[in-house]
Amino acid sequence: MSNITAYKCKSCGLIMYPYHDRCLNCKKREFEEIEPSEYGKLVTYTVIEQLPWGMDERGRVLGVVEFENGVKALGLIDVEEPKLGMKLKRGWGSVREMGGLKVKGLVFEKA
Repeated sequence: MSNITAYKCKSCGLIMYPYHDRCLNCKKREFEEIEPSEYGKLVTYTVIEQLPWGMDERGRVLGVVEFENGVKALGLIDVEEPKLGMKLKRGWGSVREMGGLKVKGLVFEKA
């Protein structure tokens, strides 16, 4: 199911997403791959009104979701009225179009 992989430091236990060459906490280089759980809660979000040239959409919502196993990730929030702490389900879908091709990424929907 997963299209993303998080990494847990074998030394200090810090969970990181995306991958970093060294642990952001203890600087060690040994990691265990972990898959984020399917559900998480919305930690913070922002509404983007001024998108880059070529994107006509307004009011796009990006947010950070913390999964049940501690992984945090940024993605597109596909809900009408986002609220901090709301339960969301992760998915993988189209987040924009560039040069006629759809770009895929993390999309969170209401659970």
